[in-house]
Amino acid sequence: MTDHPDRPGYSFDPGPPPEASRFLRNKGLRPSFSWLDVEPEEHAVAFAVAKVAELDLLEAMRAEVQKALDEGLPLATFQKNWRANPRLAEWWGRRVMEDPLTGEMVEVQLGSPRRLKTIYDANLRTARAAGQWERIERTKGAFPFLEYTLGASEQHRPHHADKEGLILPVDSPFWDEWMPPNGWGCKCKVRPVTRREAERRGISATPDIPDRKVVNKRTGDVQLVPVGIDPGWQRNPGKLRRQAAEGLLRDRLEAAPEAVVRAAVKDIATSWAAERVLKGTSPGAVPVAVLPDGLPEAAGVKARVVRMTSSYGDKFEAKKRRVTTGTLLILSEALQTGSVLIERRAGRTDIHVMSAGSEPWVFVLKVMAETAEVWIRTIYPLKPARRKAIRAIPGIEVFRD
Repeated sequence: MTDHPDRPGYSFDPGPPPEASRFLRNKGLRPSFSWLDVEPEEHAVAFAVAKVAELDLLEAMRAEVQKALDEGLPLATFQKNWRANPRLAEWWGRRVMEDPLTGEMVEVQLGSPRRLKTIYDANLRTARAAGQWERIERTKGAFPFLEYTLGASEQHRPHHADKEGLILPVDSPFWDEWMPPNGWGCKCKVRPVTRREAERRGISATPDIPDRKVVNKRTGDVQLVPVGIDPGWQRNPGKLRRQAAEGLLRDRLEAAPEAVVRAAVKDIATSWAAERVLKGTSPGAVPVAVLPDGLPEAAGVKARVVRMTSSYGDKFEAKKRRVTTGTLLILSEALQTGSVLIERRAGRTDIHVMSAGSEPWVFVLKVMAETAEVWIRTIYPLKPARRKAIRAIPGIEVFRD
């Protein structure tokens, strides 16, 4: 009934939860040598696989995981597809690699059936949980409580089994840390509960769970992790992303890490709300991209977030040009990897961003130095002649080419 990932619809084959699919798709890429190199907050916004430093390899891995999530592929099919991919097939077996932290050459395990199972389970369960959290926040008016339930494991961790049947408000700080999954292989879940059911069954007292100190063996950093949760799993990734998005909409960006801002912007730019603004059917403005390091200074503006106003759709006929929320996602990637040029003229500064790939576009960004803002001026398909014309503009400066 609908082709937009956020719009409610009905289907006999609904596919994966759209929120979960978007959560994974909008993650950045985080090269790492060890799982311990990536903080829990980073896992909410970046796709990482230990012993992978090449971005193209990480992108190929994420594409296979995304396919497994979107198509509902079982583990066996995921593993088969992985081995059939020439780029991923190279990442297999044991190999000697340099540890960038110590400089030592060490023998490490790359791909294996067990590692593929870990990659599959961890990423799909986290994405589905984050997607579920988005739906929980959206429907908490009707279902203001959550119940902690156990999954299908033959054996349950004692601390997880102790939480079975726990009923607490959606807004309880308990879910900041105890939103499943809560460890490697954890199959625990939460179930939305109405106020009537919660009151009938009894609302639980918030458990007093002690923290334990966990030392990161690679960095020496000390973290406080609740007893019963595996280190690295003590954050609610869906809530982290939602909080970052809310901060962006309220212009509270100063304290947000770069990776968190980028993921939150992608979440907003590919949402139904952005589509309505893009088509001019909803008033207001939304953040749609983040300028790469160095570009704000080069363009003479303090802002790092690119915004789009609702007048865009009417003025530039977004429908006729087939500009969609997917096009806005291309803008985010093009700002990081495409050609970026700065045009200066009397009283005006524009940033021209040209994407590559199968769908080349030109994004013209308007720099408002007096208000420290960057807005989308126009978007149009990129043709070879136009690429040359932009480079021939008098006084054009190349930021990246």
